[in-house]
Amino acid sequence: MQLWTVGYTSRSPPKATPARKTNMQRSTIILIICLAGCSNQSTTPTPTGTQNRDTAGHADGRIGLVEATVGGILLQPRTVINEKLTLLIPQGFSIMDEEMLRLKYPSERRPTLVYTNESGSINIAINHTKDRIQQSDIAAFHRQMDGMFRNLYSSATWFESGVIDINGREWLTLNLRTLAIDTEIRNIMVGTSVEGRLLLVSFNVTREQEDQWLEPAKAIVQSLRVND
Repeated sequence: MQLWTVGYTSRSPPKATPARKTNMQRSTIILIICLAGCSNQSTTPTPTGTQNRDTAGHADGRIGLVEATVGGILLQPRTVINEKLTLLIPQGFSIMDEEMLRLKYPSERRPTLVYTNESGSINIAINHTKDRIQQSDIAAFHRQMDGMFRNLYSSATWFESGVIDINGREWLTLNLRTLAIDTEIRNIMVGTSVEGRLLLVSFNVTREQEDQWLEPAKAIVQSLRVND
């Protein structure tokens, strides 16, 4: 089954107003913060329980998302950010606590929620931002982010960039490998509009573990379901 397909939208987006441009610039900064924060793997997060900040379960009959094993990794459904998003999360991943969030993402625009493995080398960051964006802005926002990321990370290796369909909804995507202090980081980032605000989901893994985790990462991205 093809888990990762990318296609650019063919329709022309509306011209961005100054307010829309400002929102898109702020949202681009959030993505850069997420990438930079996930690139520092020198500290080990403190695992916490998952029941206090999201709804955990092995299956969600309402949307038909069930646990699956991909590449030998067991992925289990989780419903997060006030039940607005459902996705698959690897078994054994825990929610990064507030102290570690502040260390890894010093900016106040840090992600809403981060799932991580024990060593902190693999992170799934989820951020329902306050920045206003409509579905009609997704293609324009993607172009802006693509240009900024290529300028900021000129040595990055790019794999995908575009606007994709995930379960009937348009998401922008950036898929690249960037340099960190002592390794390289594979970053798969997607974003869409939920309740008129930008929702970002980012999967980050070190180069050493990339081969093992690439297929599960793609399955996680393709599992994303917005609960309208």
